[in-house]
Amino acid sequence: MKVNPYNTVIFLGCLVLVVLALWKLVQYWKKDKTLRYFYGFLITSNLVIIQVLLMDFGLHKSYPWILAFFVPFQYLSPVYFTAFICYYLKKEELYKRNRNYLFLPFIGFFALYTVLKINVFLDYAWISKEVFTIIHTEVDENTALTFNIIISIWNLLIIHKYENKIGKLSFNQVKKKTQWIKTIVAILITFNVIWLLTIVLFFIREDISGHVPYYPYWILYMLFYYTFLYLGSKHIYEVSEKNESEEEAVQKAIQNFRMSGLNHMFSEEELELIHYDKPSQITGILSYFSTSLFDKNKLEDVLWDIVENCIAYLQLEDCIIYILDGSKKVLVQKAAFGNKNQGERKILSPIEISLGEGIVGQVALSGEYECVYNVTYDSRYVVDDISRRSELAVPIVVDDEVVGVLDSEHSQEGFFNENHILLFQLIAKLTAKKLAQINIKNTTNITDDNLYFKELHFLMKEAKIYRDSSLGLESISKMLKISSNYLSQMVNKLSGSNFSDYVNSFRIEDAKAKLKDPNFANYTVLAIALESGFNSKSTFYNAFKKHTGISPKEYRETSLEMK
Repeated sequence: MKVNPYNTVIFLGCLVLVVLALWKLVQYWKKDKTLRYFYGFLITSNLVIIQVLLMDFGLHKSYPWILAFFVPFQYLSPVYFTAFICYYLKKEELYKRNRNYLFLPFIGFFALYTVLKINVFLDYAWISKEVFTIIHTEVDENTALTFNIIISIWNLLIIHKYENKIGKLSFNQVKKKTQWIKTIVAILITFNVIWLLTIVLFFIREDISGHVPYYPYWILYMLFYYTFLYLGSKHIYEVSEKNESEEEAVQKAIQNFRMSGLNHMFSEEELELIHYDKPSQITGILSYFSTSLFDKNKLEDVLWDIVENCIAYLQLEDCIIYILDGSKKVLVQKAAFGNKNQGERKILSPIEISLGEGIVGQVALSGEYECVYNVTYDSRYVVDDISRRSELAVPIVVDDEVVGVLDSEHSQEGFFNENHILLFQLIAKLTAKKLAQINIKNTTNITDDNLYFKELHFLMKEAKIYRDSSLGLESISKMLKISSNYLSQMVNKLSGSNFSDYVNSFRIEDAKAKLKDPNFANYTVLAIALESGFNSKSTFYNAFKKHTGISPKEYRETSLEMK
């Protein structure tokens, strides 16, 4: 064995680093993918050195089976580093789009390693020892170095493109984000150059052999990794915490808006239940339900909208609304989703249930909800389309009188829980409120104090969601948990402009601020347009002129003259 103090120190140093990174990786696996790839890079990079040192120790001669565990990590670590950069700069799609190509060298050499391992165990039956040595040393190493250099250059281009999107000169915030990552890439390129010079040294000095010339290079690498592990972890964690804190503040504000919007619909007791049990999920669902009913003024439209949304949001197998026919004292199926739905809002074989008959009839008679764990043990159960195992039925009450029942069945025993019961009760109340409005021929008006509009304005002004160039009516309606039709009408009425002009007004104000800001003096007009949320120069120019009466260039020149 060729064990000496140098390779022993390097081996132990790399091994400790792998253990530390592994521990951190397990700790943050579910927290942040940026950290996941960061630690993955550190682990695989050091495993490359560890594997070479095991060969240096000569362990493979005494224990050939060790070779079975050798993996071409040198083709994996640069891929993980690229993934780390992409996720850190929020360019995840770029990595996902190219990862299959990035992993090709690793897959190719993994297959080659497998063939070489089998060849060694077969005592070089396929490939001679001389050819094996050339492949294992020169071909493998030179290819790995080339791959690392190409990846490093590509990483610089990714960072450069990221900076160009927001200007030729980086704004302070952008500088902070990219400067340290550019430094890391520059250091890695420097290490690749040292690696190349070491390989050249072997060609110049034929008397040099073994891995001794790599020792200084590996020691530098190891010191860099420890520094990177400490400072990198600290920096990424701080950025992650800051992002989470900002997101939490935004979500909290959104939650407050939604709760305020439900104040006029539900009692204090009901609102307390919402606060207690998954408030974000419940208020989101209720917001969508209430706004989707906004422009529905026919009984049929209201009822079908309710059952369709129940299925979509609560993932139920079926949902039926019964409406009470007071003259006949029977409950009639008016809307259904599931097996009973023929499409085009038609019910297959609609049934009528007398007051007091079955679980649904009992709910209509008593005015109290019923949640049956297993209907096979309940003699009241009435089979409709198919026999199921559990059922939830909630009365729809208008002016203290039951006017219908919201009913759902499920093939799973005990499927319905407290969350379902609460939501069904609240949805039944929303349904009753809308039915009452229809009865008195009154529709809900969008007023200046509309809380959904206030929430939208908050997201625009504080969260600056307009900077996302892909922002559209559908994406915002999902964000606000309201229907897109309601959102469109709300923006038209309260802002006095269409949706596109409303969003662009925030983008224009953002662009105007940057055009006047000395920190953006070296930004191109296009760069400012892109950072403000526009996706093209022509769209920006047209919108800017529409809102200000002059071009962005004229606005910038006028602003500079005034200073």
